[in-house]
Parts: sequence; structure tokens; C-alpha cells
Amino acid sequence: MKKDETKPRTTKQAAAKTTKVASVYRFVAKLHTLDGAKNNAIVEFENKEVGLIWQVSETEMTVLLFKLDSAISVGMTARIIANDFSIYVCDELLGRIVDPLLVPKDGKKLKKSGQPQPIFGSAPGFFERAIVDEQMVTGVTIVDTLLPIVKGQRIAIIGDSKSGKTSFLNQIARYQTQEDTVMVYVLIAKHKHDINSLIKRLKSANALEKTIIVVADIFDSLPLSFLAPYVGCAIAEKFWREGKNTVVFYDDLSTHAKLYREMSLLLNVPPGREGYPGDMFWQHSSLLERAGKLKRNGASQTVLAVGTTPTGDMTGYLPTSLISMTDGQIVFDLNTMYKDIKPAVDAVVSVSRVGGRSQSAQYSELSTKVRSELAKFRTASDFARFGSQLSDSAQRSITVGDKIYEIFKQSYNDTYTLKEQYIMLEALMQSKTPEDVSVLWLKSVIADVATPSLKEKDYAKIARELIKSNPMVKVNE
Repeated sequence: MKKDETKPRTTKQAAAKTTKVASVYRFVAKLHTLDGAKNNAIVEFENKEVGLIWQVSETEMTVLLFKLDSAISVGMTARIIANDFSIYVCDELLGRIVDPLLVPKDGKKLKKSGQPQPIFGSAPGFFERAIVDEQMVTGVTIVDTLLPIVKGQRIAIIGDSKSGKTSFLNQIARYQTQEDTVMVYVLIAKHKHDINSLIKRLKSANALEKTIIVVADIFDSLPLSFLAPYVGCAIAEKFWREGKNTVVFYDDLSTHAKLYREMSLLLNVPPGREGYPGDMFWQHSSLLERAGKLKRNGASQTVLAVGTTPTGDMTGYLPTSLISMTDGQIVFDLNTMYKDIKPAVDAVVSVSRVGGRSQSAQYSELSTKVRSELAKFRTASDFARFGSQLSDSAQRSITVGDKIYEIFKQSYNDTYTLKEQYIMLEALMQSKTPEDVSVLWLKSVIADVATPSLKEKDYAKIARELIKSNPMVKVNE
């Protein structure tokens, strides 16, 4: 009989002992316990459907069913076919769209081959890891300057709905097409429209061929949606351990937590804080721990975990948990967006805890200057609200701050290299009359100025020459 290619494949065959289904409720089946049964084993029913053993007691096993319209019924025979849940990952997955069981969602066939990857694998040990100190360039000026992301970092991308989080991830994917990076994009309980929109954007940026999209839409079962981020992580780990840098996008873990809460309530798990099960923190932290940089091959796995903060409240259970288990957070703010600043990053509450070590001394010095100017800008702006008469220095701070935010503004299609970002900001910092600096002009000529052969030691000189070439601008001598 031909083997069903949609099933999780076994890495270690269990004894062909059978049991019976005692009860079924929605996606939960109760089976009589088999000897040797353990959590995360795979069960096959007599109708060829499969399920995941979630809990085992002395008398019964709780099995999660993957199919939304499952035909499992009381009295059916079942047997364990694999002692753990693994998927087979191969290079053919690149550019493909699959569900958490690796069933193609793009209408094309997929031949499954390769080495088994455990879904609930362990994070690398302490002695397997190397120091993360190499910057992962996003192409987004405000992030690369003030909140640099490091290869191997776990960083939270949080903010209210429709504040630009997904667009920011798309910008990163667009820029990473220039690097030898494998991207895994996990979509959890998303609407069809959002899924199609993402795919369209990735195709237009020629990023899809380096991306694997794992999709669990709103019509999939709770167990399948719950498994999505773990499957995405397992796929990325295959390439990571082979020596390739990977980036994993979880969009988003707030939705994942709500799905797990619903699933746990139906499994009669006692609720904890805000109704979430007691192991909610562990479920996400164990997933995010599977990031870092490997000492043996120097490859990194970077994780960007998206979280939603309704009405911008960062004090809730999920946002605070996500912040505590990551190495920093980039916060998107609707009020910033309403000021027509996009990407709408709140530079005050955002932080990258390990990003500073990835910047060169020269770029770090510029970053410090920019932060200082923005601090002066916020102070002067607060005084200006009360109609106070401002000193010349305060007025200059407002002007410089406005110009900095003009440089920070980027449309979805715009990305800049580090040298382009540096030269634009340095040119503004060197200007004696910042009010005369045309940011639009800077952005129009920067690609011609920041040539690939340009060395870092020459950035400041080029910035000085660039600002001098605008006859309206005076330069600090």
C-alpha cells in the first residue's frame, strides 16, 4: 500500500500495539493507554488519520486531532506509529507555502525527503553557543541606528494592531534577499486576505525564493495552529545546523497564546493568570531559546517574535512575558504613526539589549549623537506645547529632531545600507544650518554617493563633501 505523504514520518518505529478510542470531543480524542506511550508520540487511526499524544495517564491517553472535520469516532482502532513528532526538511521547501504538516498550500507537489527534525527539539547547550556580535542589517534606518538587531538575537516586535509590524517584517525580508539567509515566515491563524497580501509583497521583492512560509489560517484546527511556530522553528534549525544563517518570523505569538488558552480550556487544564495555562510562559520561552549562534559553524538563527498590545498597553501578561524572554523589543506606536512617521517605532521605550556590541566604534558614536539630539528634541517639544518662547538652542533642537525623523521615514519599498544611513545622518549632524538641509535631496543622491568601494574611515569625509555640495547649507568648521 502506498505511504501517505501528508503524515509525519517516523524516526523510530514503535511496537504495533493497538488501542481503542474511548471518547471524542471536537479535536480531542481519549484513548486507552498503551504500554510505552509518551507525550509527543504520533498515533494513527484505522481511517489513516493521525494525531499527537498530548497527555498520558495510567488509564488513558489524550490525543490532539489535526483535521478540522475529523472522522474519528468511538471504538476506532489506533496504534502508535512514531515515538516523537518529526518532520522531514529538504531544500525543496525554499520558496514554498506549506501548512504545519508540510502539506503544500501553493498548488504544487512537494516530495518529502531529508533528515528528520524534531518539532519540540531542544535548544543548543551553553557550550555549543558563540557570542552574538554581528549586526543583522534590516535596511530600516531608525532600527539599524538606534536599535540594531544582532544575528542570533531574539527580539520582540510589539505594538497595536495595524501599527506597521508586518510591514516592518516585510522590509527585513526584502533587505535579507541580498544576504545568504534562509527565512522562515510563520503565519498563525491569519485571514486569507492577510496571507495573500504577504505572499504578494514577498514575490514583488523577489524574497519568496529564499523564504519558507508556514501557514495556519483561521479555518485550521486549534492543534494545527498551535504547532505552526514549532514546525517553523524545526525547519529553520535544519538549515542553521548545516551552516546557513536563518531568520524566523513568528506572526504572531499573541494569537498563538490565545489559541493555546482555548485549547487548554478544552483539555480541562486549570487556568492561571488572565485565563492562560500555567505553562504558557514555558511554551514560548522554550521556543525562543532555540535561537542563537553556533560555535562549530558560526551560523546564526535570529528570531523576531511579533506580539500585539491592544490600545498600546504594554503591562499585560503577554507583552511583559514576551519582553522578559527576549533580548529587546521594538515597539510600534499608533500615536507615532498618526504623526505620519513610518515605520512608527517608539524610540523611547524600544531597546536592543545586545545590539550595541554589533556596531563599530564610529557608528556607535553617531548613534549616541542621534540619541542625544532626539532627547533634546523631546524636551524642547514639551516646552513648545505650552506656547513658551524658545531659546535659539531649543529651536535648533526641534529643527534637528524634525530632520532626523525625516531621515527615519521610509516607505515599505525603501531600504538603505548601513553606509547610506550613516552618511545621511552624519551630513545632518555636520550642518551648521540644519533647517536648510533637504532630506529629500539627500535620499535622492545617497545611492550614488555611498558606493560599494567606500571604506568606513571615509564616511565622515564623504558626508562633509555631500552637505557642502548643497549651496544652501553651511557646514560646521
